[in-house]
Amino acid sequence: MHRRLVDGGGCGVTVRGLGGDRAGEIRLTRFLRNPAVSTDEMVTTAARRTAERCVGVGHVLAIQDTTVTRSRGGGGDYLHATIALDATGEQGLLGLVDGRCLTRTSGKKKTRRARPIEDKESSRWLSGTAVAALVCAGAARLTVVADRECDIYECFARAPAGVDLLVRAAHNRALADGGRLFRAIDAAPEAGRTILELPARPGA
Repeated sequence: MHRRLVDGGGCGVTVRGLGGDRAGEIRLTRFLRNPAVSTDEMVTTAARRTAERCVGVGHVLAIQDTTVTRSRGGGGDYLHATIALDATGEQGLLGLVDGRCLTRTSGKKKTRRARPIEDKESSRWLSGTAVAALVCAGAARLTVVADRECDIYECFARAPAGVDLLVRAAHNRALADGGRLFRAIDAAPEAGRTILELPARPGA
Protein backbone atom coordinates (compact mmCIF):
# COMPACT_ATOMS: atom_id res chain seq x y z
CA MET A 1 0.00 0.00 0.00
CA HIS A 2 1.26 3.47 -0.83
CA ARG A 3 1.73 5.63 2.22
CA ARG A 4 -0.25 8.87 2.14
CA LEU A 5 0.49 11.92 4.23
CA VAL A 6 -2.11 14.60 4.81
CA ASP A 7 -1.17 18.07 6.04
CA GLY A 8 -3.33 20.51 7.96
CA GLY A 9 -4.75 21.92 4.73
CA GLY A 10 -6.21 18.58 3.71
CA CYS A 11 -3.81 17.94 0.82
CA GLY A 12 -2.87 14.27 0.49
CA VAL A 13 0.47 13.22 -1.02
CA THR A 14 1.51 9.69 -2.01
CA VAL A 15 5.22 9.40 -1.26
CA ARG A 16 6.32 5.95 -2.48
CA GLY A 17 6.53 7.03 -6.11
CA LEU A 18 8.33 10.23 -5.14
CA GLY A 19 10.88 8.37 -3.01
CA GLY A 20 11.82 6.00 -5.82
CA ASP A 21 12.50 3.06 -3.50
CA ARG A 22 11.85 2.00 0.09
CA ALA A 23 14.81 3.95 1.48
CA GLY A 24 13.76 7.08 -0.43
CA GLU A 25 10.20 6.69 0.81
CA ILE A 26 11.38 6.59 4.42
CA ARG A 27 13.61 9.65 3.98
CA LEU A 28 10.84 11.63 2.33
CA THR A 29 8.31 10.56 4.97
CA ARG A 30 10.62 11.76 7.75
CA PHE A 31 11.13 15.05 5.94
CA LEU A 32 7.41 15.69 5.49
CA ARG A 33 6.64 14.76 9.10
CA ASN A 34 9.26 17.13 10.45
CA PRO A 35 7.39 19.88 12.37
CA ALA A 36 9.66 22.47 10.78
CA VAL A 37 8.36 21.54 7.31
CA SER A 38 5.14 23.10 6.01
CA THR A 39 3.25 23.08 2.73
CA ASP A 40 3.36 26.87 2.54
CA GLU A 41 7.14 26.97 2.91
CA MET A 42 7.66 24.29 0.25
CA VAL A 43 5.41 26.15 -2.20
CA THR A 44 7.11 29.48 -1.42
CA THR A 45 10.57 28.00 -1.98
CA ALA A 46 9.52 26.35 -5.25
CA ALA A 47 7.91 29.59 -6.47
CA ARG A 48 11.08 31.54 -5.67
CA ARG A 49 13.11 29.21 -7.88
CA THR A 50 10.49 29.41 -10.62
CA ALA A 51 10.69 33.22 -10.50
CA GLU A 52 14.44 33.01 -11.10
CA ARG A 53 13.92 30.79 -14.16
CA CYS A 54 11.29 33.15 -15.60
CA VAL A 55 13.68 36.09 -15.79
CA GLY A 56 14.40 36.92 -19.42
CA VAL A 57 11.96 34.38 -20.87
CA GLY A 58 10.06 35.84 -23.81
CA HIS A 59 6.66 34.32 -23.09
CA VAL A 60 5.56 32.29 -20.06
CA LEU A 61 2.38 30.23 -19.81
CA ALA A 62 1.04 29.92 -16.26
CA ILE A 63 -1.35 26.97 -16.35
CA GLN A 64 -3.68 26.43 -13.41
CA ASP A 65 -6.13 23.64 -12.64
CA THR A 66 -7.64 21.70 -9.75
CA THR A 67 -7.12 17.99 -9.08
CA VAL A 68 -8.62 15.69 -6.47
CA THR A 69 -6.24 14.10 -3.95
CA ARG A 70 -8.88 12.34 -1.87
CA SER A 71 -12.55 11.95 -2.82
CA ARG A 72 -15.29 11.74 -0.19
CA GLY A 73 -18.76 11.50 -1.68
CA GLY A 74 -19.78 14.96 -2.88
CA GLY A 75 -16.59 16.54 -1.55
CA GLY A 76 -13.04 15.72 -0.61
CA ASP A 77 -9.50 17.10 -0.62
CA TYR A 78 -8.23 18.99 -3.65
CA LEU A 79 -5.04 20.64 -4.86
CA HIS A 80 -5.22 23.77 -7.00
CA ALA A 81 -1.82 24.14 -8.67
CA THR A 82 -0.32 26.67 -11.06
CA ILE A 83 2.77 25.75 -13.07
CA ALA A 84 4.92 27.83 -15.43
CA LEU A 85 6.02 26.75 -18.91
CA ASP A 86 8.22 28.43 -21.48
CA ALA A 87 5.80 29.08 -24.36
CA THR A 88 8.65 28.95 -26.89
CA GLY A 89 9.51 25.40 -25.81
CA GLU A 90 13.18 26.23 -25.27
CA GLN A 91 13.21 25.70 -21.50
CA GLY A 92 10.09 23.57 -21.10
CA LEU A 93 8.79 23.37 -17.55
CA LEU A 94 9.93 26.33 -15.45
CA GLY A 95 8.43 25.14 -12.16
CA LEU A 96 5.67 25.55 -9.62
CA VAL A 97 4.06 28.97 -9.32
CA ASP A 98 1.48 28.33 -6.61
CA GLY A 99 -0.40 25.55 -4.84
CA ARG A 100 -3.46 25.65 -2.60
CA CYS A 101 -4.94 22.72 -0.68
CA LEU A 102 -8.75 22.80 -0.49
CA THR A 103 -11.40 20.81 1.31
CA ARG A 104 -14.59 20.74 -0.70
CA THR A 105 -17.95 20.12 0.98
CA SER A 106 -21.47 19.99 -0.38
CA GLY A 107 -24.47 22.13 0.52
CA LYS A 108 -23.24 25.60 -0.51
CA LYS A 109 -24.76 25.94 -3.99
CA LYS A 110 -27.96 27.61 -2.77
CA THR A 111 -26.09 30.58 -1.26
CA ARG A 112 -23.14 30.91 -3.67
CA ARG A 113 -24.67 33.76 -5.70
CA ALA A 114 -25.19 35.85 -2.60
CA ARG A 115 -21.61 35.52 -1.34
CA PRO A 116 -18.72 37.74 -2.50
CA ILE A 117 -16.07 36.08 -4.66
CA GLU A 118 -13.57 36.21 -1.77
CA ASP A 119 -15.78 33.82 0.23
CA LYS A 120 -16.17 31.34 -2.61
CA GLU A 121 -13.98 28.39 -3.49
CA SER A 122 -13.74 29.83 -7.02
CA SER A 123 -11.54 32.64 -5.66
CA ARG A 124 -8.66 30.19 -6.22
CA TRP A 125 -8.65 31.18 -9.89
CA LEU A 126 -8.15 34.85 -9.03
CA SER A 127 -5.47 33.96 -6.51
CA GLY A 128 -3.63 31.75 -9.00
CA THR A 129 -3.60 34.56 -11.56
CA ALA A 130 -2.43 37.16 -9.05
CA VAL A 131 0.40 34.96 -7.77
CA ALA A 132 1.45 34.12 -11.33
CA ALA A 133 1.75 37.84 -12.10
CA LEU A 134 4.20 38.20 -9.20
CA VAL A 135 6.21 35.01 -9.67
CA CYS A 136 6.52 35.37 -13.46
CA ALA A 137 7.13 39.13 -13.43
CA GLY A 138 10.60 38.64 -14.92
CA ALA A 139 9.19 37.33 -18.20
CA ALA A 140 8.52 39.63 -21.13
CA ARG A 141 4.98 38.28 -21.52
CA LEU A 142 2.65 36.21 -19.33
CA THR A 143 -0.47 34.30 -20.33
CA VAL A 144 -2.53 32.54 -17.67
CA VAL A 145 -4.29 29.42 -19.01
CA ALA A 146 -7.30 27.93 -17.22
CA ASP A 147 -10.28 25.63 -17.71
CA ARG A 148 -13.93 26.66 -17.92
CA GLU A 149 -14.30 26.98 -14.13
CA CYS A 150 -12.23 30.14 -14.51
CA ASP A 151 -14.81 31.72 -16.83
CA ILE A 152 -15.84 34.12 -14.07
CA TYR A 153 -16.43 37.85 -14.52
CA GLU A 154 -14.15 38.77 -11.63
CA CYS A 155 -11.23 36.82 -13.16
CA PHE A 156 -11.26 39.13 -16.17
CA ALA A 157 -12.21 42.33 -14.35
CA ARG A 158 -9.46 41.91 -11.74
CA ALA A 159 -6.71 40.47 -13.93
CA PRO A 160 -3.37 42.17 -13.15
CA ALA A 161 -2.15 44.70 -15.67
CA GLY A 162 -0.12 43.16 -18.48
CA VAL A 163 -1.45 39.63 -17.92
CA ASP A 164 -3.29 37.89 -20.75
CA LEU A 165 -5.95 35.27 -19.98
CA LEU A 166 -6.69 32.20 -22.09
CA VAL A 167 -9.80 30.58 -20.61
CA ARG A 168 -12.03 27.85 -21.98
CA ALA A 169 -15.47 29.42 -22.33
CA ALA A 170 -18.29 28.22 -20.12
CA HIS A 171 -20.79 31.02 -20.80
CA ASN A 172 -22.17 32.42 -24.04
CA ARG A 173 -21.18 35.96 -23.15
CA ALA A 174 -22.35 39.16 -24.84
CA LEU A 175 -19.78 40.88 -27.07
CA ALA A 176 -19.11 44.57 -27.54
CA ASP A 177 -20.67 44.50 -31.03
CA GLY A 178 -23.95 43.12 -29.66
CA GLY A 179 -23.32 39.55 -30.75
CA ARG A 180 -22.73 36.42 -28.70
CA LEU A 181 -19.46 34.61 -28.06
CA PHE A 182 -20.37 31.11 -29.24
CA ARG A 183 -21.90 32.29 -32.52
CA ALA A 184 -18.87 34.48 -33.23
CA ILE A 185 -16.50 31.57 -32.61
CA ASP A 186 -18.55 29.24 -34.81
CA ALA A 187 -18.39 31.78 -37.63
CA ALA A 188 -14.64 32.38 -37.34
CA PRO A 189 -12.27 30.57 -39.76
CA GLU A 190 -10.21 27.66 -38.46
CA ALA A 191 -6.92 29.03 -37.09
CA GLY A 192 -5.01 25.74 -37.07
CA ARG A 193 -5.15 22.03 -36.55
CA THR A 194 -2.91 19.54 -34.75
CA ILE A 195 -2.97 15.74 -34.79
CA LEU A 196 -2.14 14.06 -31.48
CA GLU A 197 -1.22 10.40 -31.15
CA LEU A 198 -2.60 9.09 -27.86
CA PRO A 199 -1.49 5.64 -26.71
CA ALA A 200 -4.23 3.23 -25.69
CA ARG A 201 -5.00 3.14 -21.98
CA PRO A 202 -4.63 -0.16 -20.13
CA GLY A 203 -7.88 -2.10 -20.51
CA ALA A 204 -9.21 0.19 -23.25
